[in-house]
Amino acid sequence: MTSRRRFLTAAVAGSATALAGCAELADGTDSLRVSVWSGHYADRFEESVVPRYEDEHDTDLEIQRGWDDILTDIRNAPEDEPPFDVTVAEGNFYYYGRQDDLFEPIREENVPNLDGVMEFYREMRETEYGVPVDGSPCAVLHREDADVEPESWSEFSSAARDSDGVGVDTGFWWYPLYAAAIGMDDAEGAEEMHNEELHDDVLAEFESWNVEGWASSGEDVWQDFENDVIDVAQWYYASVAYDIDDYDGITYTMPEETTGWFNNWCVVEGTNHRDEAEEFLNFLLDAEVQSEWSEHAPLAFSSEDIEYAEGLEEDLPTTTEEAESIAFPDWEYLAEHDDNLSDAVTDVQTSS
Repeated sequence: MTSRRRFLTAAVAGSATALAGCAELADGTDSLRVSVWSGHYADRFEESVVPRYEDEHDTDLEIQRGWDDILTDIRNAPEDEPPFDVTVAEGNFYYYGRQDDLFEPIREENVPNLDGVMEFYREMRETEYGVPVDGSPCAVLHREDADVEPESWSEFSSAARDSDGVGVDTGFWWYPLYAAAIGMDDAEGAEEMHNEELHDDVLAEFESWNVEGWASSGEDVWQDFENDVIDVAQWYYASVAYDIDDYDGITYTMPEETTGWFNNWCVVEGTNHRDEAEEFLNFLLDAEVQSEWSEHAPLAFSSEDIEYAEGLEEDLPTTTEEAESIAFPDWEYLAEHDDNLSDAVTDVQTSS
């Protein structure tokens, strides 16, 4: 496995050119091109967000699914012909995209709903180039009939060692490391990850987890359970809460203290639809939109006035104080240690 940064900068031949064209509306104007995560995330986005926006704004949305190629496509496109107008960006993408000037500054007067975002999400990352909308905490997946039923990352750290195997996300390696740091409980939250002197301790804790499943997608995790490779796994609430009934004998626990990802949505540098893109960001921040979105996708949302679909409030933050219990990775710090930590996780994977 290469470091995430090196992987993101790998060229994807021809992808930007293939995406450069855009559909036209009946009046001859361009549709708004929006880049979202692939898989269930895109399916549920198209079920809920897209039809409501198109109905309310009389504008077509052209949804483009992506993953590791999102930043690469923007980098490879001509400056005045970006592959899309708006893009999703979790913490890693948001940091490296800003370093490469891939996003337009947000004109806050065009995004008044930003004022209704929980204070924690507005302060977690600066919002000059992207607004905080949605994300997911990490959950613990485990077999219902296994001896291993961890309810916290500290229990995960000990009980998982006695299981047949543990599954973790191998592409976004920082989430299992943050979970390991939380489980160590040597510092508040996952602050061990923000102290270089403690990185070796975190890596030693992670190495003791008996990782047998190195997943690059949700499909990998479910397959590892089915094949009896693992009994427990670190994965994402948004990927399991509405799907868990599809898998016999597997359940999940939401730790009180956990890590997770959160998206800042950005206007892509060079778009000729900057006004419409900011209007779309404002739409995504609307409390009613987020509430309806939660009926389709069990995501954590940013609005102070979010009304979650039934059952989600027990697991997802509804206030700044509750959101503070999620240790989101700090890429302003992590970027300095990206390659070293990535290589260390690769070494653990190679030796497992």
